[in-house]
Amino acid sequence: MNKTLLAGLLITLVIVAASLFGRYFAPHDLSEHVEIEYVVDENGKGTLLVPPVPPGAEHPFGTDKAGYDMMAKMLAGSHYTIFLSLAVAFCRVAVGGMLGLLLGTFAKERKTRTNRASVGNLLNGIPMFILVWMILVGISINPSASNLEMALLLAAVLTIVGIPPLVFTMREKTMVEMDKPFVLSAIALGADRWRVIRTHLVPHMKESFAIAFVQEIVLVAGLFGSLAIFDIFVGGTTMNRDPVEYISRTNEWGGLIAQARDHLYARQWLLLIPLAAYVLYILGMHLISVGLEKSYKERFRKVSHV
Repeated sequence: MNKTLLAGLLITLVIVAASLFGRYFAPHDLSEHVEIEYVVDENGKGTLLVPPVPPGAEHPFGTDKAGYDMMAKMLAGSHYTIFLSLAVAFCRVAVGGMLGLLLGTFAKERKTRTNRASVGNLLNGIPMFILVWMILVGISINPSASNLEMALLLAAVLTIVGIPPLVFTMREKTMVEMDKPFVLSAIALGADRWRVIRTHLVPHMKESFAIAFVQEIVLVAGLFGSLAIFDIFVGGTTMNRDPVEYISRTNEWGGLIAQARDHLYARQWLLLIPLAAYVLYILGMHLISVGLEKSYKERFRKVSHV
């Protein structure tokens, strides 16, 4: 039993199910908020209730300083964190993977491994979040576009900057497959390159595409967090000037973490609860990636028989 893969799938399924159906079971939604009030219990003891409210029976995840339920905010923001990362990863693999497959198949020259490694290291060494930050910093703060439009813009930028490294990686994997005996035999028997792609490369490399997809999800989710450090939030950022503060318009998890980073020593739930969900999501995807690699290695392992 592949316990790593099973654990990753279980964690991810729970998070995705909570994102899809959690709002039907959550005690509050985003339209409700706690106001300042004076509460008197049955013993006549009065308590002044002032947001933020710590986690309790009424608000399992507590509230923010404006009195809005943190569970409701996280459920709303999870749609951007989870499904946008899935969409960007899918587009990267679909475009970059197929381009790399075609380039590797129709390459006329086999470059040396040293040259391949140097180009690959150059592409992978470029800090993507800096490129994305430079593109979006001027239009992400107090944008006039809607939340969805800003999220799609970020997705498009992340997809474009993430394609070149993936093209190179999949090209290298394809060139390795092209040198294997079963492919060389098919070419020697008269199969053209398109038939080789259809009948040999795609079926044999589907595992590589699956692993690349999960790894890209982890990378994209990590980029959300990296950009949030610089107050670039998925769906746009609202900047208040007095006092200066940056607020996520979509309640995406990276934004919730970044805007609560000053609460490490007080009101810790504002930081730790979204941070736990964010880390758990990335951990689940990472375990799936490791589990898939382990599963495929065991499946194709050659065992010597005496």
